[in-house]
Amino acid sequence: MTDVKLRNLEKVYDGASEPSVKNLSLDINAGELVALLGPSGCGKTTTLKMVGGLHDVTSGEVLFNGVRVNDIRPEKREAVMVYQNYLLFPYMTIEDNIGFGLKMRHVDKKEIKKRVGEMLSLVRLEGFETRKPAQLSGGQKQRIALARALIIRPKILLLDEPLSNLDAHLRDEMREMILKIHKSFGVTTIFVTHDQEEAVLLADRIALMFNGELHQYGSPQEFYEKPVSKKVAAFFGNENFLAGVKTGATVKTEIGDFDVEKSDVPDGKVTIVIRPESIVLGDTGHNSFQAPINRRIYMGTYTRYDVRVGGNAWNVIGDPNYTEEYDEGRNASFSLPKEKIWILEE
Repeated sequence: MTDVKLRNLEKVYDGASEPSVKNLSLDINAGELVALLGPSGCGKTTTLKMVGGLHDVTSGEVLFNGVRVNDIRPEKREAVMVYQNYLLFPYMTIEDNIGFGLKMRHVDKKEIKKRVGEMLSLVRLEGFETRKPAQLSGGQKQRIALARALIIRPKILLLDEPLSNLDAHLRDEMREMILKIHKSFGVTTIFVTHDQEEAVLLADRIALMFNGELHQYGSPQEFYEKPVSKKVAAFFGNENFLAGVKTGATVKTEIGDFDVEKSDVPDGKVTIVIRPESIVLGDTGHNSFQAPINRRIYMGTYTRYDVRVGGNAWNVIGDPNYTEEYDEGRNASFSLPKEKIWILEE
């Protein structure tokens, strides 16, 4: 298996005044599944293409198992890329599409046929050998593209927005397929996505990028519970912020004082962050406050409350069967468990 290290990676396109990727450093472990996440234009696909050798590196290094590969041609890197538009050969059969990479490597025809059969079985498309790409659905085309990439047994698999062209049902199916394939092959996999839910469901670790720069790299849980900035928290659906002043294990805010767990954040101006689902409905007698409910939305498995907390709009996720009255326009009690509060230095 292959680990990937990016060291101070930069990419400046001809005629551009600013780098598309700026000073990016990442360590990706052998066999790991890592997501490059961020909004459109943040540099994630550019990064993927530099790893695969499809874009030249302006400065910095790409290392596979400690070996610098900047000047190694794409076909020699053993890193294969699957594009969001599949790029299947329209006039070839599915069998020929999947086996194309082996044919270019002059593998014996019997061996190609055997391995194509194995790939079709893996992606659950046995019997599709003689069909053409035009006869396949979007989800089937994506599976064939994966099979074509994996048949050459690459060291690194690169996926560019692999689920973006699929409807919701097929996305769920393909997520399971990607996880199954990753588990079967153990190949180091890097995939690009703008969808934080997709990144959380698939990735071992997530690299979140904005404007060509890495803002946070860690496990999905860390992004939810320990965002490094308001921008990161907001990208993961949390805008429950409250300014205050920290002294020891207490934060004084405009709506009261809150006990927090010990942290490395120095005393002074800070921002409290807490997930909507971590807020407790009701007065627990600790870290409790009252706030008006602007809107109550029944969502089936939960109820969402839009709440005015000081000068901030908060979302609270509550049990839909909660017996207390939490109606629109009323003041209601809420509590913040101190172990769920995250502190950001101002």
